Amino acid sequence: MSYLIRLVEVVVIVLMGTITAVVIAEVFLRGLAGTSLIITDELSRYLMIWTALLAAAVVVYEDGHIRTTVLTDAMPPRVALISYVVADLIVLCFLFAVVFYSIVLIAAVREQDTVTLGVSMLWFYAALPVSGALMFVLTARALVLRVLKYRRPE
Repeated sequence: MSYLIRLVEVVVIVLMGTITAVVIAEVFLRGLAGTSLIITDELSRYLMIWTALLAAAVVVYEDGHIRTTVLTDAMPPRVALISYVVADLIVLCFLFAVVFYSIVLIAAVREQDTVTLGVSMLWFYAALPVSGALMFVLTARALVLRVLKYRRPE
């Protein structure tokens, strides 16, 4: 699993670098050459969506999303575990819905092309099911590890 996450991290870094390079080129061309790249806005917007969603999956793997634990810290360990399991199950239901309906959405937009890039919208909308499925698997993994850790305390 860690190899997959490292790969996703590399992809996120490449996407962020590409966005940065395209935006810097746009600023340079507008300021000094008096011209513009027609693809900058669209490309940077779609790459930012991929970047954010893939980075969110990395944060799921690292259990780094913000949460308030005042209540669960005050609970007995078994009750806290149950509350975490319920929360994870709700997240899994949400992610399942995201993946399912994003696949439906892709079927509806697959014939559309982007305005300036001329690429099928499928490639950009694919960020939803890909990252949603990745987050689903990572959340399920975290849920199993949490339950196993409770059964075998450190």
